[in-house]
Amino acid sequence: MSSQIAKFIARVAENLPDMSSDIMQGWIDNPKGLQKFLLGLCPPADVPELPQLLRKIATVSVSGVKNFVAKDHLKDANVGWTGDNFKKLFFGNVEKNVEAITVAIHRLEQLSLDPPIMAQLADHTEISLAHFFELLKKQSKGEDGVFLINGYANIAYIKGSDGNLWAVSAGWGSGSRCWDVGARSVEDPDRWRGGCQVLSRDS
Repeated sequence: MSSQIAKFIARVAENLPDMSSDIMQGWIDNPKGLQKFLLGLCPPADVPELPQLLRKIATVSVSGVKNFVAKDHLKDANVGWTGDNFKKLFFGNVEKNVEAITVAIHRLEQLSLDPPIMAQLADHTEISLAHFFELLKKQSKGEDGVFLINGYANIAYIKGSDGNLWAVSAGWGSGSRCWDVGARSVEDPDRWRGGCQVLSRDS
């Protein structure tokens, strides 16, 4: 290993953002994904600096709850469609003793995979499905609120019944007049488009 590589690795280690153990283990278990992500950090020197990935635009308080099971709240939230992953990982998943928190709403400023978003959110990444559904219920008829109702996704990173974080998203169907809710792997190769919103714990 050259001295320059050693210095670079040391500098990266010095400047790592705070990350939860789940996120760190996810990168440890996915070396090819980590390599792909690091390659994306190597643009030519003459390329202008990329715009900020996330911009916080709002915060909102959400309540605590002793027990939450998603399938018991679909009607109140006016969820008309759910994806297979969501059904498998979240329908019967019980969240217990969920605390009240403040949720931060971020605008995604450019196309992005999940890992860079999660890296920027660091240890504020995960929220509870109970919090996500509380906000869905507040806009169950497509009312204005913190969630987008223009067809763009509202995204949150939530732990499923398998113990892993999944990218849970909700989009308002202007024709069906209900919410579509799905869950995808954070290793999914498809990028979220700029203009979507990302939820996290507020710092």
